[in-house]
Amino acid sequence: MGLASLSALLLFPFLVSLCASDDQLTPAKPLTFPNDKLVSSNGVFAMGFFSRSQTNSRTRFYIGIWYNNIPKREVVWVANRDNPIIIPSSATLAVTDRSDIVLSDPDEGRIYWSMENNVTATGGAGASVTLSNDGNLILPSSNGTILWQSFDHPPSRHAATDEQPDPLRPRSAAQLIQIFNTPQRLTNDKS
Repeated sequence: MGLASLSALLLFPFLVSLCASDDQLTPAKPLTFPNDKLVSSNGVFAMGFFSRSQTNSRTRFYIGIWYNNIPKREVVWVANRDNPIIIPSSATLAVTDRSDIVLSDPDEGRIYWSMENNVTATGGAGASVTLSNDGNLILPSSNGTILWQSFDHPPSRHAATDEQPDPLRPRSAAQLIQIFNTPQRLTNDKS
């Protein structure tokens, strides 16, 4: 076996791991601003940082879940909807060794959103959060029971007084699945 063949053989698993979609967040592997993202194993959903249109010359950044492979981003869930990131110099979404999920900017010492695990068992080195194939962000315990999931925290609804729809207002994954899976009927209006 030649040196080139041996090098290719040794590098192949590493290259495959770089190309594979990654659906898990661990204490050793947080999401960092701006381009890190999780992708569900079926490739349908992604989670990462995104921005909303500029307001008062400031761009607001959020961490959320959206449909991955459609041209216009359709956000289905947002963690920090009420607390956008204005200056995201070192913003990260991380799962801690205690199995807490925290969106913060360590450089500024600021926490934008967090989910604290109130279960006494800690996650330790095996703590992880998974973006499932149905768009649910799941924090499991070591025995597989769900400690926290985004489906239990649906996006907030608009107040009835809002006149214009908010482009950030996410729809639930269940609503979008229903919209996309609803069969359309063709009718003949001629009598």
